[in-house]
Amino acid sequence: MNAIALLLGLLVLSYVGSILAGNRTIRGFGLPSGAEYLLLGFVLGPHVLGVMNRSLLGAFEPVLIVGAAWLALVAGIGYGRVGPRRVRLSHALSGIVSAALIGAGVGGAVYATLGVLGTALTAVERALLSGAAGAVCCETTRHAVRWVAERHGAKGPLSDAVADLARASALVPAAALAVLFAAVPMPGLLGLTWAARVGITLGIGCLLGLVATLLLGREFRRDESWGILLGTSLLGMGVSERLGLSAVATTFAMGLTVALVSAHRAELKAMIAPTEGPVMVPLTVLAGAFVQLDVSPMLPLILGVAIVSRFALELVRGLLLSRFLGPARQAPVVLGLGLASPGAFSLGCAVAIATRFPESIGGTALVIAAAGVLAGELVGPLSLRRALEASGEIVEGASETPPPPSFDYEKNERRSAP
Repeated sequence: MNAIALLLGLLVLSYVGSILAGNRTIRGFGLPSGAEYLLLGFVLGPHVLGVMNRSLLGAFEPVLIVGAAWLALVAGIGYGRVGPRRVRLSHALSGIVSAALIGAGVGGAVYATLGVLGTALTAVERALLSGAAGAVCCETTRHAVRWVAERHGAKGPLSDAVADLARASALVPAAALAVLFAAVPMPGLLGLTWAARVGITLGIGCLLGLVATLLLGREFRRDESWGILLGTSLLGMGVSERLGLSAVATTFAMGLTVALVSAHRAELKAMIAPTEGPVMVPLTVLAGAFVQLDVSPMLPLILGVAIVSRFALELVRGLLLSRFLGPARQAPVVLGLGLASPGAFSLGCAVAIATRFPESIGGTALVIAAAGVLAGELVGPLSLRRALEASGEIVEGASETPPPPSFDYEKNERRSAP
């Protein structure tokens, strides 16, 4: 396969993604994490069929970076809200703190394992690999919550709380990438401290978010808004990559800034949200093709430690949530496992790490992220469904209730309003 054929194939996948994410299919169609596209990419990649070889994939690294950064922009603009409903502050703080603790726990377990093994990695490389493992293992995809709720008509305080926790968790991997990329600076930034480089990463995003808000003006014009968002986000991606900083963290900060200060937040959110599916599908396929199983002889052990520690920490989170959320007391164990589903955003963070760091670090992080998506797909939705059934928010045999508000739901409500 040549580059042109692969590009055309990715465009077709983007079109398929726009259909699957839109209203031309039933709600909840497909897997919430996109694991089927991840497996498709792996099968088409060098390890199985070889349709996409390594040299060809290398030419598409910029596509991966832009796709991951765009998903971060979408997450930033939608951050803090689930449809028209605001995320409760207590839920948001719980989601951020618990995701940070899970990431730190996974990273600590990997770091300790590397120390016991006595690898050839330096102390800095061990810290980078541990941080990367924690960054790609701490997010809970909000699509898993939506998938379960819309398929089974779940509605209630526990459903809302889980949706809030998942939405808030996206902040942690974005911040982690800002720290990781700043830890290994490009030559032009060697004279700055680590904290200054992190500040520059987030500052670029915040500044461009303010610029975009000013350009949007008071009156919302859809066509002009597209140009403004595309121009400012691409500028942020380019500047960040040129400086060796994280484009994912920059665009997330930009989207969050726009969401906080723009008067057109709802319109922008409804406008940009449908692009998530068309970007997610080819990104996930390419991520699967980029997976390399020979990056390190210690990969199976590191992978096992990361996945097992993630699930163990999710069990602890479920037990802690049961102390503060009344409906969660009925099934704390399955609730914790129900939050163990990472998604395309984690994969986007992993491919960003893979394109920036050596294979021993970036390739390992990508394998961990891919395995986490597959393991979470097997355990997460089923466990979440059982937790909602135990809390009485899913009743078998009852007529399906309207789904909780989501991006598409909010968009439909706006279109149908007089």
